[in-house]
Amino acid sequence: MLQVGVADDNIIVGIEVKRMEVYVKTKKKIGLFVIIVAALAIMMIGFRWFFFEVLKSDQMLDGLVEFRASVVKDMESGSKSGMYFVKNVKKKDVPNINKYIDSAYGSVDTYRIIIESGDYLAIQFNFELSDNYYVVRKYLYGTDIPGDNERALRIYDVVDGFIDRYITDGMTDFDKELAVHDYIVSNCHYGYPENKDDAYTAYGALVLERSVCDGYAEAFFVIMSCLGVDCDIVVGSTDEGLHAWNQVALGGEWYNIDLTWDDSLPDMGNYIKHTYVNVADDVLERTHIWQKQFYRECTEDTYNFYSKKFYRYECFDDYVKGVKIQLGRNKVVEAAVRTDEATFDLSFFYNYGNINSINYAIEDMGEYKIIVVYLNFR
Repeated sequence: MLQVGVADDNIIVGIEVKRMEVYVKTKKKIGLFVIIVAALAIMMIGFRWFFFEVLKSDQMLDGLVEFRASVVKDMESGSKSGMYFVKNVKKKDVPNINKYIDSAYGSVDTYRIIIESGDYLAIQFNFELSDNYYVVRKYLYGTDIPGDNERALRIYDVVDGFIDRYITDGMTDFDKELAVHDYIVSNCHYGYPENKDDAYTAYGALVLERSVCDGYAEAFFVIMSCLGVDCDIVVGSTDEGLHAWNQVALGGEWYNIDLTWDDSLPDMGNYIKHTYVNVADDVLERTHIWQKQFYRECTEDTYNFYSKKFYRYECFDDYVKGVKIQLGRNKVVEAAVRTDEATFDLSFFYNYGNINSINYAIEDMGEYKIIVVYLNFR
């Protein structure tokens, strides 16, 4: 019996040894497998890093600002699609890219994320070009507008007619800008045409002559682009909600211009004001909000309407003395006056001519108050 017990113990020990050997071998296999997987993962990460940072380094876009700019550039060149290699762009921003670009030349129609690896994305976009793209290409380069694009053909007829009638060879870019501003403000009525979607387009502003801010901004962009003057559309907001306006390049600097806010409500036809023609960021940000990293920095004052026209006065007394030069048969007399006052006695206007009545508006633009006087003559 004792010998049997010893034999049993030997068997048990042998089984345990076998189990231990199996365990050790299994552990080694698992360890080797983990090492292989980790090595493959590291190799894959390394390969993707090499792919993005080395093979595609000259195409790499760092952040949403660079990404947006590249997409806009491709659409403005007429591309129907584009492939983008980006880093530091959130995946959730990809389907919302139209919110950031708002290019007057089109929009992103469909997208596909080809590669997603950490901070890196490879993205394919397909674009839908707008009517405006075909209008500008036709005017600048003579490229035919597709015969079935009736909207683009009608926009082109309006733009071509405006330029032929109002733009001359001797005009400066500032003169052209004012002509475009005044034409749109006097002819477009703020509101919605029968098809409300048209209110957000240059077609609504120029052909139907009824639009909201997006239409004003697109119309200005299209005509200025046809005139060869650099121009952008800005999307932001005001206390009244979402809003769109423009930035324009004059004399090597950029300026904000908001045609919608220069069109009085109710509509006053040819009674045109220029309160928001070429204002700097620090002035506009009193009433407008926008993501400045996506747009131009506007800091100069040289081409501000009131500076350029010498309609700026350092005190109210200077305004009273100097404003007479603007009279004649002008329907609107505008000036920027440096003052802290909120109201003004403008009865002196009746001493300056055959004026039956006046109406006026005052807008606070920071250091200056903009006084816009609407004159009614006898």
